[in-house]
This record gives sequence, C-alpha cells and structure tokens, in this order.
Amino acid sequence: MPLPAWNGAPLARDAIVTFGEAMIRLTPPGNQRLEQAGAFDLWIAGAELNVAVALARLGETVAWVSRLPANALGRRVLLHARGQGVATNAVQWAPEGRLGLLFVEVGQAPRPSASLYDRDGSAFASLDPEAFDWPALLDGARAFHTSGITPALSPACRRATADALAAAHAAGCHTSFDLNYRALLSTRDEARATMESLAPLIDTVIASAGEVAAVFGLEGEPADVAPELRRRLGVARVVVSSRLDTERDTQARRSVCADGDLVQADSAEFRTVDPLGGGDAFSAGFLSGLMDGGARRGIELGGAMAALKQSIPGDFAVVDREEVEELVVGGVQGGTRR
Repeated sequence: MPLPAWNGAPLARDAIVTFGEAMIRLTPPGNQRLEQAGAFDLWIAGAELNVAVALARLGETVAWVSRLPANALGRRVLLHARGQGVATNAVQWAPEGRLGLLFVEVGQAPRPSASLYDRDGSAFASLDPEAFDWPALLDGARAFHTSGITPALSPACRRATADALAAAHAAGCHTSFDLNYRALLSTRDEARATMESLAPLIDTVIASAGEVAAVFGLEGEPADVAPELRRRLGVARVVVSSRLDTERDTQARRSVCADGDLVQADSAEFRTVDPLGGGDAFSAGFLSGLMDGGARRGIELGGAMAALKQSIPGDFAVVDREEVEELVVGGVQGGTRR
C-alpha cells in the first residue's frame, strides 16, 4: 500500500518547497557505454528533488511536492527522499502511470557523458494541475523552487508550474527558477518562451553559462551575461555559473550574481567523478546562503556544494554542513579529513 500523502495540513513553517519529477537513474558501472552494460548502478534522480536533498543536508527545512506512481518504485523514491530529511507529505499518488527512467553514461575525456530518457507517460507528466492547492501548500513557506524541466514535461506540468509560482509570488515567498534547459525535452525557442512568460513571477533565475548561450544567444563570461539576462527578463536577480578548466587536470566553478550589484566567486578545484547533480547542488547552496547571508554568501556556498557533489557518484549531494563550510574557507582540498 502507498504511504500517506498530503492531508491538507500546512507544510512545515519556513520551509523551502521544491516541485518537480523524480526518476530512477540507471548508470553502467566503470564508465561503460549503455550497449556494453550487463548491470547498472541505480540512483534516485530529479532536479528539484536533488535540490531538496541538498538543502536538507545543509540543515534547511525543506519539502518536496511531486506525484509518484502507487507502486514499489514510487515508494522507493519516497522512502529515499525521506531518508535524506526531505518532507514528503505533499507527494500525491497516481493509481496509474509509471516512474520515468534516466539512463546515463558517465564519460571520461575525450568522450562526454550522455543521457537517454525513458519517461513518456510518467505519473508526474500526467498530473492534474487542479489537484494542487498551492496557497495551502505554500502557507508559511520561506521559498519556492522549481526548474525548466518541470514545465517542459507536458502542458499540464506547464500549467501547474505557473500556478505554483503565482501562488508563491502572491504569498510573498522567494521564488527561484533554474533554467535547466534540456534539448531532449524542448526546443530552445520553447525554453525561452517559457522562461519569458514565467519571469514576472520569479525573483531569482539560475542558469549555467552554456544554457544562457543556448537559449538566449548570450555568450561570454558570467559577469557579462548575467546582467544582460537580468535586463532582458526583468527579474530581481540572475545567477550564472560556468566550469573552468584549471592547470592541474581539474575544474573550478565561476559564479556571478547580478542583482543591481555584481558579485563573483570561484569554487575550490574539483575532479569530476559524476557530472550530474552539480548544478542542483549549486542551486541549493546558493538559496541557503542567499536567504541567510546575501548574494556573496550564496555563490560561495553554492560553489562549495557543487564542487563536493562532483566528487560523489549519483545525483544527490551527500554532504554535511561542516565539510561545506570548511571548503568555503579553503579548509579541505583533498587528503584526509580529521
């Protein structure tokens, strides 16, 4: 039997609420290609759930709103999210439909990583927008976060995303939106039109430099494109980050926040074990830091979160607050933590 869903009671006061689909991610071990694989590593995945887990690991009160199939796979996702400290009482159960699958090849240079979706007909994509009482769900919430993946899944998901952002905006809680452009889900024109239509309801837009170039045609350093994207969208704040190659076969993340002022920070260097989930970890760190200490604190915490996540297989940032804070101040750069 499925676990109980939301019963109409408000979510935790001052919670950060995220909204989006979860999937099962299947990855061949040992950097194999899909056509070689005889077995798979199984992970729980999904951008907004990744953000929720990372926020919970930082000690934030967080709730995830979603829709899962009422079967063993749906329960697997829910129990895994709960085990990471995410409140799941607002998850709806679907009597029909399926859980989406994400196949990921983790590549090594010169071969890039690659993804393959098998998510058509998912329980989440077939949600009913009218089934979500957003004013009640967001009553007392501190912030609301979603991404461009969610509205790209179906017209119903697009409507639900707009309804959620409108309710959050009306309630006066901070709204954030990760552009999260996925060419497998929408065209560039569709992604741009969605972003522009939702912009009046969004306080903070988060994007990678590559996504900004792909969707809006803005190329260059984050410090150049972030203010221009902010001007085009008319939002209060735009955060843009990109990965930089270093001289030691590692990378670092350079992040910029434009909100009238311009702040920039580079993360600690990292060597990527798994490329997925880094942007979600950054979003979580940025949101936590922004609301507790401002934009600079946000990009520093986000950069540390993303750097740590790149060293961890799977989609979740399985970190603790202490190691994140140590990395912000340069206390851990490899070796043994004592």
